[in-house]
Amino acid sequence: MASFTARLPVRFADIDWARVVYFARYFDFAHRCFEDFFNEHAKLPYASVLSERRLGFPIVHSEADFFGPLRLGDTARVVMEVERLTRRSVTSRFTLYRGESEEKVAVITLKQAAIDTADFKGVEFPDDVFALFEGVRVEAR
Repeated sequence: MASFTARLPVRFADIDWARVVYFARYFDFAHRCFEDFFNEHAKLPYASVLSERRLGFPIVHSEADFFGPLRLGDTARVVMEVERLTRRSVTSRFTLYRGESEEKVAVITLKQAAIDTADFKGVEFPDDVFALFEGVRVEAR
């Protein structure tokens, strides 16, 4: 199955008063995985994509399902898979697991549009970026 995986440590700043990862941080973990997809998988620095290539990815729809907590000291294993891809948007599923176990703790789904960061107008994905997403595309569940 095509996917990209990032491993992110749960740090003190990620937890809330209940000593578990604050719910909004799961979205942050998903976005860190998205950035690492460019930085590590594509060897295309995410900062360069935004500034030099002027390609941005604002979220236009998000969903989340939570199954269990992550705690300080855990590692979030985040698996990114593209569920839907058009020339102007990408919908990715980020499944978060506790470390290397198969214990699923959350699923975040993000639909992101393609924009020109200079004027915030919609654009089509360049062919190379489209191909990167196509490389981790799976059948929607």
